[in-house]
Amino acid sequence: MKKRTSLSILIVFLCVLFIGVGTTFAYIIATTHELVNTFTIGEIELTLTETTGNSFKLIPGVTHKKDPTVTVKKGSEDCWLFIKADPSADLYMYADYAIDDGWIDLEGEAGVYYRKVYEAKTDTAFPVIKDNTVTILEDLTEEELSFIRIKPTLKFKAYAVQMDGFNTPDDAWDAVIVEKGE
Repeated sequence: MKKRTSLSILIVFLCVLFIGVGTTFAYIIATTHELVNTFTIGEIELTLTETTGNSFKLIPGVTHKKDPTVTVKKGSEDCWLFIKADPSADLYMYADYAIDDGWIDLEGEAGVYYRKVYEAKTDTAFPVIKDNTVTILEDLTEEELSFIRIKPTLKFKAYAVQMDGFNTPDDAWDAVIVEKGE
Protein backbone atom coordinates (compact mmCIF):
# COMPACT_ATOMS: atom_id res chain seq x y z
CA MET A 1 0.00 0.00 0.00
CA LYS A 2 2.89 2.25 0.75
CA LYS A 3 4.13 1.76 -2.80
CA ARG A 4 0.74 2.61 -4.13
CA THR A 5 0.56 5.80 -2.07
CA SER A 6 4.09 6.72 -3.06
CA LEU A 7 3.24 6.07 -6.70
CA SER A 8 0.07 8.18 -6.41
CA ILE A 9 2.01 11.01 -4.79
CA LEU A 10 4.64 10.75 -7.50
CA ILE A 11 1.97 10.88 -10.25
CA VAL A 12 0.27 13.87 -8.61
CA PHE A 13 3.66 15.55 -8.19
CA LEU A 14 4.56 14.94 -11.84
CA CYS A 15 1.15 16.24 -12.99
CA VAL A 16 1.59 19.39 -10.91
CA LEU A 17 5.13 19.75 -12.26
CA PHE A 18 4.01 19.36 -15.90
CA ILE A 19 1.11 21.77 -15.39
CA GLY A 20 3.45 24.28 -13.72
CA VAL A 21 6.09 23.97 -16.42
CA GLY A 22 3.47 24.11 -19.18
CA THR A 23 1.98 27.33 -17.87
CA THR A 24 5.44 28.79 -17.40
CA PHE A 25 6.03 28.50 -21.17
CA ALA A 26 2.64 29.93 -22.22
CA TYR A 27 2.95 33.34 -23.92
CA ILE A 28 0.48 36.14 -24.26
CA ILE A 29 -0.07 36.60 -28.00
CA ALA A 30 -2.24 39.06 -29.92
CA THR A 31 -2.70 39.60 -33.68
CA THR A 32 -4.43 42.12 -35.95
CA HIS A 33 -6.19 41.72 -39.24
CA GLU A 34 -4.05 42.00 -42.38
CA LEU A 35 -3.88 45.52 -43.84
CA VAL A 36 -3.57 45.48 -47.64
CA ASN A 37 -2.48 48.55 -49.62
CA THR A 38 -3.21 48.38 -53.33
CA PHE A 39 -1.60 50.74 -55.81
CA THR A 40 -3.39 51.35 -59.08
CA ILE A 41 -2.27 53.31 -62.08
CA GLY A 42 -3.65 56.84 -62.22
CA GLU A 43 -4.59 58.12 -65.64
CA ILE A 44 -5.92 61.02 -67.58
CA GLU A 45 -7.98 60.30 -70.64
CA LEU A 46 -9.14 63.00 -73.00
CA THR A 47 -10.53 63.48 -76.48
CA LEU A 48 -10.63 66.38 -78.92
CA THR A 49 -13.63 66.24 -81.20
CA GLU A 50 -15.48 68.41 -83.66
CA THR A 51 -18.87 67.76 -85.22
CA THR A 52 -19.02 70.68 -87.65
CA GLY A 53 -16.48 69.40 -90.17
CA ASN A 54 -13.12 70.82 -91.12
CA SER A 55 -13.56 72.53 -94.48
CA PHE A 56 -14.98 76.06 -94.68
CA LYS A 57 -15.33 78.63 -97.46
CA LEU A 58 -13.93 82.14 -97.26
CA ILE A 59 -17.11 84.08 -97.97
CA PRO A 60 -16.99 87.65 -96.59
CA GLY A 61 -19.29 88.20 -93.61
CA VAL A 62 -20.23 84.53 -93.20
CA THR A 63 -20.12 83.00 -89.71
CA HIS A 64 -19.23 79.31 -89.67
CA LYS A 65 -20.20 76.93 -86.86
CA LYS A 66 -17.02 75.36 -85.53
CA ASP A 67 -17.16 73.34 -82.31
CA PRO A 68 -13.82 71.84 -81.29
CA THR A 69 -14.35 70.39 -77.82
CA VAL A 70 -11.93 68.81 -75.36
CA THR A 71 -13.51 66.16 -73.14
CA VAL A 72 -11.81 64.91 -69.98
CA LYS A 73 -13.10 61.39 -69.43
CA LYS A 74 -14.68 60.08 -66.24
CA GLY A 75 -12.13 58.83 -63.71
CA SER A 76 -9.30 61.05 -64.92
CA GLU A 77 -7.00 62.48 -62.27
CA ASP A 78 -6.81 66.17 -61.33
CA CYS A 79 -4.97 67.79 -64.21
CA TRP A 80 -3.77 70.87 -65.97
CA LEU A 81 -5.63 70.86 -69.29
CA PHE A 82 -4.06 72.67 -72.23
CA ILE A 83 -5.25 73.57 -75.69
CA LYS A 84 -2.84 74.76 -78.33
CA ALA A 85 -4.36 76.85 -81.11
CA ASP A 86 -2.21 76.89 -84.21
CA PRO A 87 -3.67 79.22 -86.86
CA SER A 88 -1.73 79.66 -90.07
CA ALA A 89 0.08 83.00 -90.15
CA ASP A 90 -2.40 84.57 -92.54
CA LEU A 91 -5.67 83.39 -90.94
CA TYR A 92 -6.07 86.66 -88.98
CA MET A 93 -6.28 88.47 -92.35
CA TYR A 94 -9.44 86.55 -93.28
CA ALA A 95 -11.22 85.34 -90.14
CA ASP A 96 -12.01 86.21 -86.55
CA TYR A 97 -12.56 83.88 -83.60
CA ALA A 98 -11.96 83.88 -79.85
CA ILE A 99 -11.04 81.18 -77.35
CA ASP A 100 -13.97 80.21 -75.09
CA ASP A 101 -14.41 81.53 -71.55
CA GLY A 102 -12.66 79.56 -68.83
CA TRP A 103 -9.45 79.07 -70.79
CA ILE A 104 -6.52 81.16 -69.52
CA ASP A 105 -3.82 82.42 -71.87
CA LEU A 106 -0.48 80.86 -70.85
CA GLU A 107 1.74 83.90 -70.77
CA GLY A 108 4.78 83.66 -73.00
CA GLU A 109 3.39 80.73 -75.02
CA ALA A 110 1.68 81.85 -78.22
CA GLY A 111 -1.65 80.10 -78.77
CA VAL A 112 -1.49 78.00 -75.58
CA TYR A 113 -4.39 78.15 -73.11
CA TYR A 114 -5.01 76.18 -69.93
CA ARG A 115 -7.47 75.41 -67.17
CA LYS A 116 -7.50 73.32 -64.00
CA VAL A 117 -9.66 70.21 -64.11
CA TYR A 118 -10.38 68.32 -60.92
CA GLU A 119 -11.02 64.57 -60.76
CA ALA A 120 -13.66 63.87 -63.34
CA LYS A 121 -16.73 62.20 -61.84
CA THR A 122 -18.33 62.22 -65.32
CA ASP A 123 -17.11 62.97 -68.83
CA THR A 124 -16.59 66.75 -68.81
CA ALA A 125 -16.58 68.74 -72.06
CA PHE A 126 -14.81 72.07 -72.59
CA PRO A 127 -15.61 74.02 -75.77
CA VAL A 128 -12.53 75.63 -77.34
CA ILE A 129 -13.97 78.43 -79.49
CA LYS A 130 -16.26 81.07 -77.99
CA ASP A 131 -19.84 80.63 -79.20
CA ASN A 132 -18.52 77.83 -81.47
CA THR A 133 -18.12 80.28 -84.35
CA VAL A 134 -15.48 81.57 -86.75
CA THR A 135 -16.49 84.66 -88.71
CA ILE A 136 -14.98 85.51 -92.08
CA LEU A 137 -14.17 89.22 -92.20
CA GLU A 138 -16.90 91.06 -94.07
CA ASP A 139 -14.64 93.69 -95.67
CA LEU A 140 -12.67 91.16 -97.74
CA THR A 141 -12.61 91.91 -101.44
CA GLU A 142 -12.48 89.53 -104.40
CA GLU A 143 -9.07 90.93 -105.23
CA GLU A 144 -7.70 90.10 -101.75
CA LEU A 145 -9.14 86.60 -101.96
CA SER A 146 -7.62 86.07 -105.41
CA PHE A 147 -4.10 86.44 -103.94
CA ILE A 148 -4.52 83.45 -101.63
CA ARG A 149 -2.09 80.73 -102.72
CA ILE A 150 -2.08 78.59 -99.59
CA LYS A 151 -5.37 77.93 -97.85
CA PRO A 152 -5.45 79.36 -94.30
CA THR A 153 -5.85 76.80 -91.53
CA LEU A 154 -6.78 76.63 -87.87
CA LYS A 155 -5.46 73.63 -85.90
CA PHE A 156 -6.02 72.64 -82.29
CA LYS A 157 -4.34 70.05 -80.09
CA ALA A 158 -5.14 69.17 -76.46
CA TYR A 159 -2.79 68.03 -73.71
CA ALA A 160 -3.28 67.11 -70.05
CA VAL A 161 -0.71 66.82 -67.28
CA GLN A 162 -1.37 65.48 -63.78
CA MET A 163 -1.83 68.30 -61.31
CA ASP A 164 -0.02 66.47 -58.51
CA GLY A 165 3.64 67.47 -58.60
CA PHE A 166 3.11 70.61 -60.69
CA ASN A 167 2.35 73.81 -58.80
CA THR A 168 1.94 76.07 -61.81
CA PRO A 169 0.66 75.70 -65.36
CA ASP A 170 4.09 76.82 -66.58
CA ASP A 171 5.75 73.85 -64.86
CA ALA A 172 3.14 71.48 -66.29
CA TRP A 173 3.52 72.93 -69.80
CA ASP A 174 7.30 72.52 -69.53
CA ALA A 175 6.67 68.81 -68.92
CA VAL A 176 4.58 68.67 -72.14
CA ILE A 177 7.35 70.37 -74.08
CA VAL A 178 9.96 67.91 -72.79
CA GLU A 179 7.77 64.79 -73.15
CA LYS A 180 6.17 65.57 -76.52
CA GLY A 181 8.91 67.68 -78.03
CA GLU A 182 6.47 70.54 -78.59
